[in-house]
Amino acid sequence: MKQYIILGAVLLLFLVSLTQAFQINAMKNEITGNVVKEDSGGESYEEMMARMHPELAGQASEQSTPTMVGGC
Repeated sequence: MKQYIILGAVLLLFLVSLTQAFQINAMKNEITGNVVKEDSGGESYEEMMARMHPELAGQASEQSTPTMVGGC
């Protein structure tokens, strides 16, 4: 009985992975063109600080470097 349960679980996992493989393949075929815009240069550190911490934006100088490593 235990072997049948293990066999059923393995077959179920195989069927799920097979289904997902077909879904991923279908999604790959739908994506066309350049989906990443190359012209967006992002924002500088000063722009990010002004947006995320407006109360500190006036205090930061151009020579300052980020002090926080990791986190938000």
